[in-house]
Amino acid sequence: MKNTPADQTEAATSDLIQGRLRALFAASPPGRPPYTEHEVAVALTKAGHRITANGIRHLLRAERINPKASTLRGLAEFFNVPVGYLLGDSRQPEEPNPQIRLMTRSITMLSPAAQDGLQMIIDNLLRVEEGARGTESKRHPQRSD
Repeated sequence: MKNTPADQTEAATSDLIQGRLRALFAASPPGRPPYTEHEVAVALTKAGHRITANGIRHLLRAERINPKASTLRGLAEFFNVPVGYLLGDSRQPEEPNPQIRLMTRSITMLSPAAQDGLQMIIDNLLRVEEGARGTESKRHPQRSD
């Protein structure tokens, strides 16, 4: 095996992607074990990506990896992070509330009609809360000292 700059870059990229993937697998919501290769592969397959648990295992453990762009997109969608994060973008993804991360992942499993219905419910809740905040501010006007 040669130790050219290209080889070093490839090794560093593999290490980076694997490190970030391992961190995402371990960062499960409180009260649940880390994600498994099988459950991620099943979710990605349901979303239209072709990958098996062995394929995920390879991405996490092989000496060198060269994942397809579509696989990285699927993993990024599953873990709710930008694809750039997996490829070395130095910006860390926002660490959302674990409950929000779980809800986001769950929404993607709903049918389009159910997603539309949920969007209407969310819009209505936002209007109700906005109205309540408007009423609150009228009851307690801001003081200008």
